Formats: sequence, structure tokens, C-alpha cells
Amino acid sequence: MKFTSTLAVAVAALVLAPTAGAASQNDCVQMGKEVAQALNAAPAGTNMAEARNDAAQGQLFCATGMYAQGVARYAKALELLGKS
Repeated sequence: MKFTSTLAVAVAALVLAPTAGAASQNDCVQMGKEVAQALNAAPAGTNMAEARNDAAQGQLFCATGMYAQGVARYAKALELLGKS
């Protein structure tokens, strides 16, 4: 039973490893700039608050080294602002 659990964890780590390293700190910086520009240029609308929230979460993820999650949040913010 213990071997099966260890094997499952090892397989999960191998499967998730490529996606976890897919984004870098540079990607976060670039996306952060793009989102900031889009927020500044966007007219006030119903998605503005949600886009700002996603941008703030993206910044938090990037600041803590969770680059893939940060880039994903930034991408969601851009989508809400119609920039995707």
C-alpha cells in the first residue's frame, strides 16, 4: 500500500513538472505590465472590479514564485478586459 501511494505521488510529480515550470519570473513581469496598461486604458465597466481582483491575485502569485498561477490570473484579467 505504501509503495502504491509513493508511486502515485511520483507519477503526479512527473506529470505536473512540465506545467509548473512553464512560466518564469520574466513572464510574470511582462504580463503584469500588459495588464497594468490594459487596466489604465480600459473604460469603466462591469468587468473592471473582477479584472483588478485577478490582476492583484496574479501579482501575489508572481511575488511568491508561483509564476504559472500568476500568469494564468493575468491572462484572465486581460480576457475580462477584452485584450486576449
